[in-house]
Amino acid sequence: MNINRFMNHMDSMSRSDRFNIEIRGPQNIRSRGLRCTAVTTPGKTIATTGKNYGGATPERPYVTGVEYENKITATFMLDTTFEDKQLFELWQSYMYDEAYNLQYPDKYHGSVKIDQLGVDNIPLYSVELHEAFPSNVTGVAFTAEATTVQTFDVEFSFRTWSSSFENSPSGLLGGLFNKKMRKIRSRLDKKVNDKLFG
Repeated sequence: MNINRFMNHMDSMSRSDRFNIEIRGPQNIRSRGLRCTAVTTPGKTIATTGKNYGGATPERPYVTGVEYENKITATFMLDTTFEDKQLFELWQSYMYDEAYNLQYPDKYHGSVKIDQLGVDNIPLYSVELHEAFPSNVTGVAFTAEATTVQTFDVEFSFRTWSSSFENSPSGLLGGLFNKKMRKIRSRLDKKVNDKLFG
């Protein structure tokens, strides 16, 4: 491969620091995850079992089921309002009342959407967690040894998840159309950002 072509291709590679997370909980709890510094999308494993038909033949794997991950952890930075921590603790309070009576799941289920962004800030890959809720909100650590920004973790449990790809195969014309639309959306986003923050 030509080194110049490879170096030009590097600009279009997916970057781990370009992501967005959108959280929707009960009672109009909403967060754009602006202070989220780390999150991992869930995976899926196809469970197999081997079957040997005798002799010196190798085992043949057969699919026996699907194993879904149903927990992810997101890390958030804390500002002086503790807004994100308040939000998730409020969400957890909807899961039980003061007498520790548990609520029905449909009262506290929400969704979490994680987007992998391209260099033009348009999503390339999206994962949505269904029937999600914060099953664990960690405490906040204090120390006099350093002056770093404080963080805390939220573990989300969920039932299922689904994914979508921006660049799904759709033929030559569909690919060209998607590419042109991405350029238009990118220009519009840049103009809006320039007006708002420029």
